[in-house]
Amino acid sequence: MEASNRTGVVIRFAIVYFIVVLGFALAVRKIIQIQYSEKDQWIALSDSLRKVNKQINIEPNRGNIYSCDGELMASTVPSYYLYMDFLTPALRVDDGKLFYDNLDSLSYYLSRKLKDKSEGAYRRHLLKGYTQKKRHYRISRKKISHASFKQIKKFPLFVKGYRSGLIAEKRIKRIKPFGSLASITVGSLYGIKSKGAKNGLEAAYDSILTGKPGRAHLERKAGVNILTADQEPENGADITSTLNIDMQDIAEKALRDRLVQLNAELGCVALMEVKTGQIKACVNLTKVGEGVYSEVVNFMFRSALEPGSTQKIPSLMVALEDGVVKKDDVVDCGDGVWEFSDEVTISDHNTGDKSNGKIDMAQVIVRSSNVGIAKVIDEAYKDDPQEFVNALREMGVGMPMDIGFPRGVAKASLKGPDENPLWGSSDLASIAYGYSVNMPLLYTLAFYNAIANNGKMMQPYFVNKITRKGEVLVENSPVVLKKSICSAKTITTIKDIMLQVVEDSLHATGKPVKSEYVRIAGKTGTARYNYRKKWLMKHQVSFCGFYPYENPEYSCIVFIRNPKNGIPSGGAMAGPVFKEIAERVMASHSLLPISNYPVDSTQLVVPYVKKGCFQSSNRVLSELQLLPNNKEENKAEHLGKDEVDNNTVPRVQGMGVKDALFSLEKRGMKVIVEGRGRVITQSILPGTKITKGSSIKIRLK
Repeated sequence: MEASNRTGVVIRFAIVYFIVVLGFALAVRKIIQIQYSEKDQWIALSDSLRKVNKQINIEPNRGNIYSCDGELMASTVPSYYLYMDFLTPALRVDDGKLFYDNLDSLSYYLSRKLKDKSEGAYRRHLLKGYTQKKRHYRISRKKISHASFKQIKKFPLFVKGYRSGLIAEKRIKRIKPFGSLASITVGSLYGIKSKGAKNGLEAAYDSILTGKPGRAHLERKAGVNILTADQEPENGADITSTLNIDMQDIAEKALRDRLVQLNAELGCVALMEVKTGQIKACVNLTKVGEGVYSEVVNFMFRSALEPGSTQKIPSLMVALEDGVVKKDDVVDCGDGVWEFSDEVTISDHNTGDKSNGKIDMAQVIVRSSNVGIAKVIDEAYKDDPQEFVNALREMGVGMPMDIGFPRGVAKASLKGPDENPLWGSSDLASIAYGYSVNMPLLYTLAFYNAIANNGKMMQPYFVNKITRKGEVLVENSPVVLKKSICSAKTITTIKDIMLQVVEDSLHATGKPVKSEYVRIAGKTGTARYNYRKKWLMKHQVSFCGFYPYENPEYSCIVFIRNPKNGIPSGGAMAGPVFKEIAERVMASHSLLPISNYPVDSTQLVVPYVKKGCFQSSNRVLSELQLLPNNKEENKAEHLGKDEVDNNTVPRVQGMGVKDALFSLEKRGMKVIVEGRGRVITQSILPGTKITKGSSIKIRLK
């Protein structure tokens, strides 16, 4: 019996031992199988459980665009919409202790910060989302700035980070701190649904500004989705343009004011640095409402049009170079009407009793005679019109230019009989005074800039350098397109004639451009368009030139289309804009000493000096050797001791920000400043008694 029991125990032990060994063997086999045969499969499964999304793009920050003097012209500003995930585990444990302990204080801070709901309303709103177990519950409909978001993350509960359930959805907005200034040149982006850039520098350098996206994945840890970066994004590079904010502001204001006066359809200005080809200002204003103009279309680049009388300058230069005419040669303009053929009549703006009669070639340009230039060119080149067209091209007229923009500049159309199957007998004469040819405004400016630069034609450009984190990636230098467009003798002759266009006391078509402070040389342009249908015919006027005449620093073109108030005239309409730009730019940016500019003491206007920092104002007046204007009706504004009680709010309207701050802060007031320019409103009336620690808001424009 004992033997049989012993045998049974051994058998059972053997069975158990066999089962254990078998189980161990199977486990080892499974380990080996998992380790080697099924390794990739299990890793993939682990990743699928751990990663909510295997790869997520991290958008880089778009680079900034700056002016040449470091002013920010376009920048990316992030904003956020706030949501909460109320199923975040930390919010549900211990019957929601974390949530309820912070509910009241969070409601208070949200109400105080966002100011869109009361504290009680926020408490009810958050409690509703919590009880309904919402996963993506909007906290507020307000869009939050990046600075506000940083503050909100420090609020009660939200300071817990991912345990709070806070979700911030980022939005990107492109802002232009200077508003409309150079808006179409700087460019803009499409909306959220359509990515990419529309136009301007934004489009031309889109890939550089955009940068490269990074990669990340979402991991679920402790029931919470956590974003883990695999590769950091490379932020976009910054663009430093050639544009100068002050010059841009001067040009835009001068043009806008003139367009309003003339009730014109649109207008353009481009200002170029003579020696380098840098574009310092570029304005494109289109009428969008009564007296309202905005940057809508880049007419300066994208439109090729018949230039009118500004084309007379290169036409005469070709004739001078070929020796077919001299500056003093006389041409008979008759009564100002030339019956070229039975179908074509060429007329001057001076006809009848005011006709030009017999005048020399300099006066042909000074008086802008269509008949004079047409007769000379037709007589010299009628046997071979193509020779004249080729000579214009060889001189650089209509030369293609790569300015770095995606669609570039509109193509010039300058065709002779060899290229134009519709060439007519009058086309040669028409080209001479600016018709039967289409030219982008920027091309005309580049050609006139070459005259100012003693014949050297420069490539216009808009970008100085490209940088990333302070490191210069690309730095552009001036590019010479033609070392010389013609002989030095012709350049000297044509510059002298262009000066007479402005300064000739009797016949100058550019007389309104003459300045007492800077000598300007240039040429007026007045042209018709839609003239083939007389009921649709309109006018466009321009002035193109350079200054100062003695040593040109800047060239400029002013163009105005369809002015409705007044008789169309390039000198009278576009000229004053050019003059204002030239005077103000030279006054604020020229390196020439002020003594070089003549001053008519009989026309000297001494400005009223507002109250403010006495020492600063007095120093400026002393340097200029001026006394303040002390007219009785302006006594309250003149320089002197502050007559207002230090215990009452002073009147700061009309002051600059420096003087306004001086007057207010010396009385112990806290000042909030909005805008730029001069003070137009103040939140506390002058004469109000000041309470300790009071704040005042001033608005500048």
